[in-house]
Amino acid sequence: MKDTFTQFIRLGFVILALGTVLYWVERTWFAPNRVICEQAELDAAGKGHICWQTLMQQYNKDDIIWIDARSLADYEKNRLAGTKSYPLRPGPQRDELFHRIEERLFQATDRGECIVVFCTASCTASDEIASYLKNEGGLDAPIHILSGGWDTIKTESPTMLLVR
Repeated sequence: MKDTFTQFIRLGFVILALGTVLYWVERTWFAPNRVICEQAELDAAGKGHICWQTLMQQYNKDDIIWIDARSLADYEKNRLAGTKSYPLRPGPQRDELFHRIEERLFQATDRGECIVVFCTASCTASDEIASYLKNEGGLDAPIHILSGGWDTIKTESPTMLLVR
């Protein structure tokens, strides 16, 4: 009876170890390649959100103007490197920041660029900023809101990150 119990415990540890290895393999190699964002669902919602995959299929990275709607402190701490990235946050500084980059944004249409607004995944500032750019900014360039925001950028293109 004692040998049977010992074998049962050993078998349990082997199964647990195998399960842990399989979980690690799945999370490391297969999960990042899974499509998390469904563009058709975002289009149906009609809010102007775009999946990373769709964005990269439609535009070159050099043809994207990134509007960072996170807090200015987050922008200063972590931002996009080697891109046209500008902070623009709802609140009292919004108009001042917009006027600093207004000319660059208006030239985006002529250069065939798009404007992508992002925040953190739980933040709603990107919706507000995109609405501001479309309605009050009067921009003709395509304006999108990146689904998943900063978290998507960190996952999909960590080489674009500049951490200070």
